[in-house]
Amino acid sequence: MKYTRLFFLVLLTMTAFAFNSILARLAISNQEIGPVSFALLRLLSGSIILITIVVYRLGLNSLFRIKPNFKGIIGLSLYMVGFHYAYYFLDAGIGAIILFGGVQIIMFSSAIISKENPSIYNWLGMTTAMIGIFILFLPEDLVSSQPKMGLMLMLLAAIGWGIYTISGKSSKNPLITTMSNFIFTLPIIFFNLVIYPDVIKLSFIGFFLAICSGAIMSALGYSLWYSILPFLEKTIAALVQLLVPVIALTLSILFLNEKLSYVSFLSSLLIICGVTIGICAEKLIKKWL
Repeated sequence: MKYTRLFFLVLLTMTAFAFNSILARLAISNQEIGPVSFALLRLLSGSIILITIVVYRLGLNSLFRIKPNFKGIIGLSLYMVGFHYAYYFLDAGIGAIILFGGVQIIMFSSAIISKENPSIYNWLGMTTAMIGIFILFLPEDLVSSQPKMGLMLMLLAAIGWGIYTISGKSSKNPLITTMSNFIFTLPIIFFNLVIYPDVIKLSFIGFFLAICSGAIMSALGYSLWYSILPFLEKTIAALVQLLVPVIALTLSILFLNEKLSYVSFLSSLLIICGVTIGICAEKLIKKWL
């Protein structure tokens, strides 16, 4: 895959991930829908879109040949439960610290265990970008302003997303794998809704935001993510996800009328520089030498 095309697809995927955060925050934080209902509608609408695409492209018989990918199902279940429940408690900023910081650590650890040996430039890029994330979303008093339950739930989501991303590197058919993960995760989320029903009544706005998150940002975004993962090393896949908070900040300014501060600008610059160093520095230095 050409570098420019890969860059565009990665940027498009990270934008979809950022929109998921914006939509979930709008729906759950504003009491338009409960977290489990949001997760269930997100998965259900995403499954319908994926099934439609797969049947159109590969025929109806392809649905009966799907097999569960247990790592993907476990990872997606942990992410769905942790991510949406966390919005009951957390500000969007600190949630991004836990989610993307946790994913970074999990994927870098996985790369080391599988002997990918991240380069010094990967480590330097990761460190620079992580500093940018902490500056971007650093609350005045983390201990007193953020409930421990919310932090634990978003950490659970980070572990889940890390597992889900790592499992996607071995996917031979991203579309079918994503559809399979969505379908087999649905009963788990439905069971969660039965055991712990939401107390927030479902509104039309909440329903609409959940459908948008599932049918567009998740179904198509996750399929695209799985399709480009084989072309990325684990360390690079971890680094590019650190762009999501920056994109989310930009979307918040455009759609939620939030203001850009000097701190936000500086931290966003650090994140972009860190990702660029981690991905491009080694190649550029070798080219110059």
